[in-house]
Amino acid sequence: FGIISTVMWESMEGQRPAAWRVVFKGLTLLEHLIKNGSERCVDDARNHGHSLRALQQFNYYEGTIDRGQGVREKSKQIMEMLSDDERVREERMKARKLREKFGGSKSVASNTGYRSGGGGGGYGNESSWESGGGGGGGGYG
Repeated sequence: FGIISTVMWESMEGQRPAAWRVVFKGLTLLEHLIKNGSERCVDDARNHGHSLRALQQFNYYEGTIDRGQGVREKSKQIMEMLSDDERVREERMKARKLREKFGGSKSVASNTGYRSGGGGGGYGNESSWESGGGGGGGGYG
């Protein structure tokens, strides 16, 4: 947890505005961890509230396009969620129900059929990858 948390907060704090995508991805990871991670993730996010508040003022424009709007909105949503214990509980409950609905704690890749050898989900089974068939192809070869 410590390494991921450190890297995540470094990606959001002190970034140059042109790196707005990195900041937005860090906020998206934080939101996921608040909803799906341990209680420690919620406490960590609350302890970094000053950083999240600062991101509500984030500005970056490419020409006339406001690229900072997504960062401002996401940080605002996260701060609103963190400020209400009941809402955090509700979001975590929703996330738990979704995990249970879609196969518990299994990883997404294991549910898609990439390695299962079955023809169900995913882009094809292992043998089609090895033989070069199926999978949609990229035009190489």
